Amino acid sequence: MENVNTPSESEGADFIIKEAMRTDTKQRLYVCCGGSLNTIASAYLKNPGIAEKLTLIWIGGEENLGEMQIMPPRKSKVEYNLALDKCAAQVIFNKSRLNLWMIPRPAYRQCIYGYSEILSKIKPMGVTGKFLFEKINIWYDNTHSWCGGTAETYILGDSPLVLLTALQSIYEADPSSSQYVLRPCPTINNDGNFTDNPSGNIIRIYTHLDTRLMFSDMEAKLYLHNSEQKKRLKK
Repeated sequence: MENVNTPSESEGADFIIKEAMRTDTKQRLYVCCGGSLNTIASAYLKNPGIAEKLTLIWIGGEENLGEMQIMPPRKSKVEYNLALDKCAAQVIFNKSRLNLWMIPRPAYRQCIYGYSEILSKIKPMGVTGKFLFEKINIWYDNTHSWCGGTAETYILGDSPLVLLTALQSIYEADPSSSQYVLRPCPTINNDGNFTDNPSGNIIRIYTHLDTRLMFSDMEAKLYLHNSEQKKRLKK
């Protein structure tokens, strides 16, 4: 976005507005953002009324929030997803009163999957597993040198978008197995850093994610999908 007042034109922003303003359903709308906040920020600028109609779940933000102060080594000056579109993030945090669930860097860095798990639980799962393994392996080979060849892991940092929506408790529906704190929404400065804002609307900041549920569900879905494919081939 060029500034905090001008939305980007996109079909996605228009679609969010259309879905948020529906009157034929009472089901809550979740907007899941695993990168920049451009599309949802543009939708808000075009129709601020959507703030009362949806929950925004965003993977992004840094450590100086709530109880999370531990910085990763060689961290970027501004957290990656926020840096993708700083103006869009300022719209959401500084101008809107959207119902925001935030998964900052200390939380999404918990989503680590072992390379040996990929080999044993993903790769054998038929055509889909083979496809995923091949795509992951290209990335793994290219980036393994970052850690001197010692890190045997793959990062699944966007997967909490599934965990906090599709994998909620069926009783008093909520992502009850993950932990969060409630804090006033901070202000994002022009340098991309956060400043406390005691008058901000209350948001969720997730501190611990149920990676056991998240990864086990992924593995089970691949297994069931592969089993179904085998049955079809036999027919």
